[in-house]
Amino acid sequence: MLIRCASKRRVGISRDLIKIISITACLMLLSRPVRAQVPPDESWRSIETQHFRVTFPERLEALGRRAADRAEEAYVELSAAFIEPPNGPIDLLVTDHADVSNGFAQVTPSNRIVIYARPPVDDPGLGHIDEWLELVITHELAHIVQLDHTQNPIGKLARNIFGRVAAPWPFFPGSGTPRWITEGIATWYESSLTEAGRVRGTFYEMILRTAALEGRLESIGQTQGESPEWPAGARPYAYGSLFFDHLTDKYGANLMGVFTKAIAGQWIPYRINAAGRSAFGSSLSEEWSLWTEGIRSRTTGLDSQLEEYGPITTPERLTAGGRWALRPKVSPDGRWLLYARSDGRSDSQLAFSLIDGTGTREFTRTNGLATYDWTPEGSVVLAQLEYADRYRLFDDLYETQADGSTRRITKGARLTDPSVSPDGSWAIAVSGGGGTNSLALIDLESGEVTDFVDSDPDSHWAFPSISPNGRWIAATRWKTGALHDIVVLDGNGLIVAEITNDRAMDLAPEWSSDGSYLLWASDRTGILNILAVPFDPELARPGRPLLLTNVRTGALYPSVDPSGRWLYFSGYHADGWEVERVPFDPEAAVTAPPADTRFSRLLGEPEPPSLYQGDVQKYSAGSTLPPRYWEPLYSEAVRTPAIRTEDLYIRSRRLLGPAIGIQTSGIDLVGRHEWGASARIFTSGSRADAGLRYTYSGLGNPRLSISANNRWGRGKNSALVTQRANDTLLDTLFVLKRDRNLNASAQFQHRKWRNSLFVTLSAGMLWEKLELLNNSLEPENNYRLNRPRNRMSDLSIALSYSTARSHAYQVGGSEGVVLFARARARRSLSLPDSLVGLSGLDSSVDELIGRARVYLPLGITGHAPHVLALQTSFGLGRGPNATAGHFDVGGASGSPEQITGISLFGGAQIFFPVRGYPESARYGRYAWTASAEYRIPLALMNWGLGAWPLHFDRITGSIFADAGNAWGPRMSAGGFQNPRREALYSVGAEVTGELLSFYRINMLVRTGAAFQLAGNKKAQFYVRLGMPF
Repeated sequence: MLIRCASKRRVGISRDLIKIISITACLMLLSRPVRAQVPPDESWRSIETQHFRVTFPERLEALGRRAADRAEEAYVELSAAFIEPPNGPIDLLVTDHADVSNGFAQVTPSNRIVIYARPPVDDPGLGHIDEWLELVITHELAHIVQLDHTQNPIGKLARNIFGRVAAPWPFFPGSGTPRWITEGIATWYESSLTEAGRVRGTFYEMILRTAALEGRLESIGQTQGESPEWPAGARPYAYGSLFFDHLTDKYGANLMGVFTKAIAGQWIPYRINAAGRSAFGSSLSEEWSLWTEGIRSRTTGLDSQLEEYGPITTPERLTAGGRWALRPKVSPDGRWLLYARSDGRSDSQLAFSLIDGTGTREFTRTNGLATYDWTPEGSVVLAQLEYADRYRLFDDLYETQADGSTRRITKGARLTDPSVSPDGSWAIAVSGGGGTNSLALIDLESGEVTDFVDSDPDSHWAFPSISPNGRWIAATRWKTGALHDIVVLDGNGLIVAEITNDRAMDLAPEWSSDGSYLLWASDRTGILNILAVPFDPELARPGRPLLLTNVRTGALYPSVDPSGRWLYFSGYHADGWEVERVPFDPEAAVTAPPADTRFSRLLGEPEPPSLYQGDVQKYSAGSTLPPRYWEPLYSEAVRTPAIRTEDLYIRSRRLLGPAIGIQTSGIDLVGRHEWGASARIFTSGSRADAGLRYTYSGLGNPRLSISANNRWGRGKNSALVTQRANDTLLDTLFVLKRDRNLNASAQFQHRKWRNSLFVTLSAGMLWEKLELLNNSLEPENNYRLNRPRNRMSDLSIALSYSTARSHAYQVGGSEGVVLFARARARRSLSLPDSLVGLSGLDSSVDELIGRARVYLPLGITGHAPHVLALQTSFGLGRGPNATAGHFDVGGASGSPEQITGISLFGGAQIFFPVRGYPESARYGRYAWTASAEYRIPLALMNWGLGAWPLHFDRITGSIFADAGNAWGPRMSAGGFQNPRREALYSVGAEVTGELLSFYRINMLVRTGAAFQLAGNKKAQFYVRLGMPF
């Protein structure tokens, strides 16, 4: 049972901070799913099948019907081979809004699957498929089947009472396991239940084989984590799927369901070894050790196996730390080597160097890893992603000159893998969209796109390459049945030569400089290597395939330099892909062996695609928008702050007891409608809070929101001291405030890959009621407030602009700026003219706040660059209600922890931080702070405690200097003076360590020491979570 807890805290600008509390201590952890945001303004349609509700864009009805058919097939197969799928309809959404290949599954608020339609033909890790929809739907449905399952009576009872609360144990125990288990199970089933998949391919074998060869095979403790160390994001898929393949080979595939049920039935969660013993008779740690030892032992005999094909290739390595160093190509003049690079320490880019790899520098920054080709003049035509609007992300062509200037060639054309013609006037590229792709011709001057090969749902294309004489186009063609082959087309788009015809992965064809050889990468030997065929450039006749490399690890993306001397390619290593080369000597190459038996063609022709027959309906949010859960709410008591002056001390008092209540929310499948509601009752004081919010995103841009709230809290001046006439006694009074507000907002976003701009316009009404309480916290009868009720308008505009990004190895911001500003005007509407502008009576206030952050990489690199991080904030208050308590300055910013659920440590976000001082060390209507940090990467650990749910990774140190002040007004209506005092200054140091707990909760634990340079000059030690900014 998950309980949420809300409390009020002064952190610069007062606001509600949501806390999470759990009555089952740290066994129930927050695990909100990551929601894939599809375009809510799309014209969506739906088909209902026996077990699914399939939603798709109106223009992709055929694709939606095919997905419906594949989903029902996967449901039947998983029911027989795994465990019984959940009851009730499963929502399956097929989207084509982004030129990426992916899928997501979530079990809260309901069982939902999102599939990106783009087929991954150009992905060597994901491309071994019979059919994209078949594979990805099977994979994501396996997630639903595993994650939805609970066998523990506590979990079943909790779900019956509270619904589908987004928490692991006891609600969804499967989501409280390491990612290598959830992804490993799904990846294993995607391969077991289809004729292809990643377990049947060679890419994941390459990852583990190379790790063993180069001493980097990971332990089970390392694989529990999410370290940026290679293989990074592929880690849970590669290690998990092949480990389960080992277990099923050893113990039988039927035990996969037994293992899943063992996890789902645990009374004490997070004991994956116990689940392993229950299912397989052996702990996962023991089996992992045996499995990895087997991988190492098999690599000892690798050389003798490779020598059966010919001499083992030892390439010359030209780059180091490239991580993703792909598609190396030498310039037409033979002077420069260009390649796509994403090293996890800097921006993705096209990097170039001398042809021997020395003198590397950036040619141009790219949006992700780009595909490209040289023009005869020495410029580069590249394809990269860019946002077309708030949601849609498409590939387009650009031309970059040697001086870095870039010209956009197409817009919204969805083109990738360009190959430039010999005369530089046109190019051919892959044209995507609609769940398939085709080949297209592009006029590089005008950007005009012409179809070259028509699209076909059962035939996809990748890596087109124009021959040096301009007559032939080689390309990778995928056909249903995992037929990933190299073909050659003529100028009319007709196939004139089929170079390969098997189920091996044949990728990235390139021509030799004279067109007499056609090269490509193939895993036909079980290892990715470079092959070639002699090719008659006049008659288009290929010869026998030759094996140009025979490497131990993997080789991909070949190219030959203009001189014909060198063969360049991307070579795989335990730390990623690097650029390598060997002499290009095809005459000395051996004949390539036939494809390994694993790639034997299936008997018979693949079954023709089936389209589910059913009525198409307009999409309705009604099936996914209603609430599916409710959560208890807990709110801390409402207290006044302690007040201490030279001659007065008022202790903190509790005005209202803790509050209990419930909350729920809902969001429809496409994110068009989102709402939330909450209500709670205070345990003392006979008062209640309630809130309701709704957001509509169906316009695409802007997003429209409305909210209504009733909230109780302490007044701005929550403790008052007064003196009766002719009496020396002081009376202490307390102010309780009730706010009722109605707000509406419109949020606009201008989104690009490299920057984002948000503009939010808000307007609202506030009805404020103040209650005066005596020292016994009863209604006060001897005094009264001049204006206990107030009605106010509230207008604001907020702008946020960011170019900041953080690279894979970095903790915190790496480079760029973040700017934020908000102007707000609140006006009292119920005052007579005679009281307008009087402090203490008129609640009107104008406010302007702003903040700027700058991240500057310093070029000093360990496992990540050193960074200079700067932040400054300011606040200006004006008007009768801009009192001395308007802004607070001081404190160390942080984030509440989510382990115990009761926020024992971690801190909170502070708009005006100055470390080393208390949070209200300075206060006033004017405020500013400034911080400077020098951040130093200290260690990259990637270390886990075996199968226990704890993993340690990056450690970063920093030294900092903070400053800040707040003041004003000089004299309040009550006579309180708040002149400008000495500014606060501090210096200190922090060490931040990255910790993954309970397999899924990532924390940055920051310990620091700050030394005051003004005031009492004390030292303060603290612990916070998250980066300071």
